[in-house]
Amino acid sequence: MSRSASLRVRPVSIALAAVLTLAGLTACEPTVLLTAPGEATAPVETAGERAVGYAQSELGTPYLWGGRTPGVGFDCSGLTSWAWGQAGTFLPRTSGDQYTFTSRIARADLRAGDLVFYAADGVTISHVAMYVGDGRIIHARKTGTYVEYQGIDWWASNRVGYGRVGA
Repeated sequence: MSRSASLRVRPVSIALAAVLTLAGLTACEPTVLLTAPGEATAPVETAGERAVGYAQSELGTPYLWGGRTPGVGFDCSGLTSWAWGQAGTFLPRTSGDQYTFTSRIARADLRAGDLVFYAADGVTISHVAMYVGDGRIIHARKTGTYVEYQGIDWWASNRVGYGRVGA
């Protein structure tokens, strides 16, 4: 390019740079793409879905009374409190405390990560499971079993309610 050609381009480049700078679009800044109204965006994973993912990562881990250690052993409330903790949300350690800590919801309102509570005597909370969706729960049931899936109606006669964390 001749010297005279570069002189003609230069004022345009400077003007373009000035406009971009005033608009906040300098070349050093990242480009931000905005979604047009009505345009679909990727769904954002909820804390409950993250908690379910952590619980699912422990499928096959042995039941261990008082357990709360990945790969070693979990009891029912150890699994739910650990999974929610990994998802960034505090949940108390025992099933009774988890029942008190959560907000009551209807079965029709269940979503991933919600807790399902059971009472062997029909009154005192003695078991908790995590709802994963499609009528299924994940839980650490009893000695001799492993973290596993079951249908939500597994122990229907002793189910006492449903709870939502952080509601």
